[in-house]
Amino acid sequence: MKIVGLIAEYNPFHNGHAYHIRKAKAVTGADYCIVIMSGNYVQRGTPAVISKYDRTRMALESGADLVLELPVSFSTSSAELFAKAAVSLLDHTGIVDCLCFGSECGEIEPLQQIAHIFLEEPPLYREELLKNLREGNPYPKARNDALIQYLLKSDRTSSAVESIYKATSLLSSPNNILGIEYLKALISSKSRIVPYTISRMSSQYHSMNLDMPFCSATAIRTSLEDCTDLNLLRSQVPDGCLRILNEAYEKSCPITSNDFSSLLNYRLLTEETYSSYDGFSEELAARLQNLLPDFMEFENWADALKTKSYTRTRICRSLLHLILGIRSADVETYQEYDCCLYARILGFRSRSSQLLTHMKNHCQVPMITKMADAKAFLSPVGRRMLEQEIHASHLYNLAVFQKFGTKLKNEYRAGIIKWSE
Repeated sequence: MKIVGLIAEYNPFHNGHAYHIRKAKAVTGADYCIVIMSGNYVQRGTPAVISKYDRTRMALESGADLVLELPVSFSTSSAELFAKAAVSLLDHTGIVDCLCFGSECGEIEPLQQIAHIFLEEPPLYREELLKNLREGNPYPKARNDALIQYLLKSDRTSSAVESIYKATSLLSSPNNILGIEYLKALISSKSRIVPYTISRMSSQYHSMNLDMPFCSATAIRTSLEDCTDLNLLRSQVPDGCLRILNEAYEKSCPITSNDFSSLLNYRLLTEETYSSYDGFSEELAARLQNLLPDFMEFENWADALKTKSYTRTRICRSLLHLILGIRSADVETYQEYDCCLYARILGFRSRSSQLLTHMKNHCQVPMITKMADAKAFLSPVGRRMLEQEIHASHLYNLAVFQKFGTKLKNEYRAGIIKWSE
């Protein structure tokens, strides 16, 4: 039995994701596919446009065999921590043989070369990195510029230009960057999981074009928010996914950041200090205090707080952590346990029950199949992580109820999704 792992958000699921599942199984020769999926909140610091249970159904209908939830404390974190936690969870299943991710370059070797430099931090690279950070650059830009300077200064041959051009190209694409983080996590943990990458077949990551064979999730989310005729998406999502979108549309989706504006403003009024929440610095907390008691929508807060040093995505994550009650100390504690305190199953294919049994026999952390029993066999730290997940899901359900009047099942009643062909 050979098993490939995928790491995804499916926000929402589209044809490019279905292609990824098929291609990942083909290039790795895998019999089964395990997906580590973000829950109700995603890495760019926003709520998912449609619930994790609907997205799980989409994934299972489109070829995934088992879907595990990436805990919210890491699904809403930086690319580095997002990747570290997801890779750790794949490792702790005890059964995953390979990881296959999409990238713009479609080649594993150049991504691995950069991953090694970022991990090992040669003195010349480290010097450039610290210099860029002292100049007030956000960490992603500081790191990328440091890499280019390192390549320029350490290689004075004619190949330097080619290396710099390639590095600049690689680091300008979000899926390449995330792929590098997956590779860093595999290398640093000495994982036995073998990495593969396939060329991303969709349009540019933030492209709004719906006319491409594989459009971006950004274009689909925008279409969900702006239109009432979901048939416009028929060519972009698998039939089963379109059916699920139609069932949920204007009943429980689309959910956006601005649907959390009241919760955010309430937290801003009632929380005395912000700097203990993950992503906040003393400087950012002070800037936020200076803007109060103004009240804005979530997206306006993100625009108002954005600076050269603080990217908009980082601001969104920080604000979301304030809403959800995720503190820096929590994330640090979870990292001490290798980010992985349990494996929560969201859904599986009925024909893949053999995979579930195989995982039960090899999983290195507690498996959660029934929420009512989970706290009894988790460690205190594991219970804390799960309680944050439950709280975050309750707030998501509250946003759905306030917007559409729909009562979603809570975490104790939703149950595992079992998809039968």
